[in-house]
Amino acid sequence: MATLPTPEQSARAILAIFREKSIRPGQILMAGQVNLQFLTSGGTAEDYGAGLTYAGERNWLEAGQGGVTLVLTDAGFAEM
Repeated sequence: MATLPTPEQSARAILAIFREKSIRPGQILMAGQVNLQFLTSGGTAEDYGAGLTYAGERNWLEAGQGGVTLVLTDAGFAEM
């Protein structure tokens, strides 16, 4: 039986998307773009939500423009 990813693993998968795109602290990605890449990489919507919550609680990412964008923080960059 497959093991479900933890919220931390999902958050780190989201950070990996930022790393792949060479995003620096303070820069943004469109939340829909991140979501789509996460889902097409085999993640689920539930895992994506749990990962975003985990990343937000640790100040790795911040929501911008009413949740339309995700902003990489210094803390998130350090975790990449």
